[in-house]
Amino acid sequence: MAKSPYSLKVGRVYIHKKCKQGTQVNGADFEGLCNPFKLCLGTVCASCGGPRGLKTFYWEDTKEPLDVYRKRLRTKVPAIYTYWWLWISPLIGLIVGSFLGPLFLKKSTLPVVAGSAVAGTLIMFLIVGPQVLMLVAPKKYYKLR
Repeated sequence: MAKSPYSLKVGRVYIHKKCKQGTQVNGADFEGLCNPFKLCLGTVCASCGGPRGLKTFYWEDTKEPLDVYRKRLRTKVPAIYTYWWLWISPLIGLIVGSFLGPLFLKKSTLPVVAGSAVAGTLIMFLIVGPQVLMLVAPKKYYKLR
C-alpha cells in the first residue's frame, strides 16, 4: 500500500457517482471514513445532499470506490486485527454481557441473559472493540492510498 500525503486537516475528495460532484472530507469524518474497522455504512454528497451508501462514492484521485477501499485496507492489516474485530471482541461482549445483565438487573431469566449477551456483543463489536484496536495498534489509515 502506497503512503500518501493526506492529512486530517486537508483531507481528501470523493465523488458521488450519480451527480459526479466532489465532496471534501477532513478531520474526524475523514479518519472514520478511512478506518476499515469503524462502522461506516455511508456518507453524504455535499452537492445533492442526503446520506448514500459507500458503494455510490469513489476517491477522486484513485477512482477506487469507498467500499472497495475499506475492504482492501482490511485485508492488508495483520490477521489478528480482523480476528479481534470480528470474533474476539464480540465474544468478550457476549460473555461479559451474559454475566453483568443478570447481576445488575437482579434477574437471571433467559430473556435477561440473552438480551444482555446480545447487547454486550453489539457494544463490543461496534464501539469498544474498534477503539481498543486503535489503542493497541494505532494506524493512520487515512495516510494510505
